[in-house]
Amino acid sequence: MRYPIPNHSVGMLPYLMHGVFTLIMLGLIVTLVLVLLKKYRKGHLNLPMFVPAPPATEHDPYLSALKLLNERLANGDIDVDDYYARRTALKGPDPTPGPTAEV
Repeated sequence: MRYPIPNHSVGMLPYLMHGVFTLIMLGLIVTLVLVLLKKYRKGHLNLPMFVPAPPATEHDPYLSALKLLNERLANGDIDVDDYYARRTALKGPDPTPGPTAEV
C-alpha cells in the first residue's frame, strides 16, 4: 500500500494527463481506421491472398500416376493415342457421352 507524502498534493494533474493520453490514442486509432478504409475503397489496399495448397500427389497414388503420365506425354516418351488409352485406364471411361451423328 502506498502512503501519501505528508503535506504534498498532486491535485488533478495525473487525471488530466490520463484523459489527454486517452484522447490522443483514440484519435490515432480513428485516423488509422479512416485511412485504411479510404485506401480499401480506392483499391490501393493490397490484402494478402490466401490460395489453397496444391493436392499432395505423393500420398495419392492416382494423382502421382496421372502426373507421371502427363510428364511422359510432355517429354515425348509416349504418343497421344497411348496417352489417352492409359489415362482412360486410370480414370475409367468418360461418363458423359459425346455427340453422336444421327443418320
